[in-house]
Amino acid sequence: MSMRFLVRGTATLACAALASSGLLLPATAGPAVSAAPGLSSTAFQKFAPQPHLPTVPSEEDIAKAKKSEAATAAAAAELEAILATANDRLRATSMAALSASGSYTEALVVLEQRQEEAATAKGKSEAARSAHSKAKTQLGQLAGNLYKSGGVGLSVQTLLTSDEGDDALYQASTLMALSSNRANTFASAEAAAATSAALDAQALAASTAATEATTAAEASRAQAQGAADAQAAVVAENQSQRDILLTRLASLHNTTVELEGARVDELTRKAEEEALKEQIEASADTPAPVRPPATGTKPPALPPVPKPPVTQAPKPQAPNPPAPTTSAPRPPAPKPPVAPKPPAPKPPVAPKPPAPKPPVAPKPPAPKPPAPKPPVAPPTGSYTQVMVNYALSKIGSRYQWGGNGPNAFDCSGLVQQAFAAAGKSVPRQGSDQFWAAPVRVPLSQMQYGDLLVFDDDGNGRFGHVAIYIGNNQVVQALNYTQPVEITPLSHMTPYMSLYPYAARY
Repeated sequence: MSMRFLVRGTATLACAALASSGLLLPATAGPAVSAAPGLSSTAFQKFAPQPHLPTVPSEEDIAKAKKSEAATAAAAAELEAILATANDRLRATSMAALSASGSYTEALVVLEQRQEEAATAKGKSEAARSAHSKAKTQLGQLAGNLYKSGGVGLSVQTLLTSDEGDDALYQASTLMALSSNRANTFASAEAAAATSAALDAQALAASTAATEATTAAEASRAQAQGAADAQAAVVAENQSQRDILLTRLASLHNTTVELEGARVDELTRKAEEEALKEQIEASADTPAPVRPPATGTKPPALPPVPKPPVTQAPKPQAPNPPAPTTSAPRPPAPKPPVAPKPPAPKPPVAPKPPAPKPPVAPKPPAPKPPAPKPPVAPPTGSYTQVMVNYALSKIGSRYQWGGNGPNAFDCSGLVQQAFAAAGKSVPRQGSDQFWAAPVRVPLSQMQYGDLLVFDDDGNGRFGHVAIYIGNNQVVQALNYTQPVEITPLSHMTPYMSLYPYAARY
């Protein structure tokens, strides 16, 4: 059995999501593996690496067993059974690594969302501060005018002191306008101050949340790295033990290590393919999965910005009585007809604005017809084909936690970018990608382009996602020890738990 077989699909360090490597400082390898954030202590103990390897028969034991056929057969069965336990150890470390990595994936998604919220809140806060500054300036100018002249300019004072009868209406409307403008200035300043304060508070809360998300993501990465290191140690131990076991088998059967390795590999391959076949057939009788209630990775929203009270300017009423009082000088009453002389009324003549009939030139909207340009033609053929072709074109690309391409990916990053290449948007995290699909079918009905998920934690979260390409094979970004590649499902199922349903978009 080659190292490739031992490692294939076993160092299943689940894929991280959504953030570029620049989001966090390079993580250092964690010491011993401790319970990951999303894994209970009981579950972690169940799936934690097993500390001791089975005892391997010594050369003396093999020499004694060769003295009889029965003893030889018994020794061979014991050696092959020890080889088989390697799968159990690898599955255990795989589950621990997948759980830790899944937590890291979600921490990265939350981190990205928090950083976006912080940037948005900061922008709004800065805009509110600018508006508040302008409102304060206007308020200061108003205060200055009130102090100097009671808020009434010379031209306005002249109008208000006029004893012309017809000026009464203008005097009333001017006072109303002044009162309204002052009220609006005060209301605007008050609203700007309240909005600025609220947005400043939200920006601070968003920044704090982003800092906490960064700390959580760094801790999750350390957990994932520790689990990966522990798994790598088990792989190395298994390889070392395998070499010894094959040497003992070769001695027992009087053959070579190479021949024994080829024999064991062939037996294992047949057993794996038969087990996969049975699992696929059994999926037809598996009840359809029900999406668990909160499977998304969206963090709780920040508190909304309280809307500042809108202060409406008081509408002063025109003092109708005083108007007739001003017109009291009945003698000059005849002058009113001559009154048209005052240029003041000319302002109302300003209705010349109707000249803006040119704006009637809204004929421009006519160009709307050209707007309905024909939609861009979709890519030729099925978008599923385009999606799979993209993933296949990335074979050989390196694995990277949180990788979104174009040259490095994690499992869900490869899936998301493949769909994006076909013009379809899917979530960033593998579990969300599975549950967001409109159709889910048993493995017995899986088709080219379906999504397969592995290692269900019992709560609707999965450790790995891959794209099915037919012939019981997937294209995937599995872990940092392997590049993007095509892998037979039978090479993965001994060490990873294949979910009985596939997702189809």
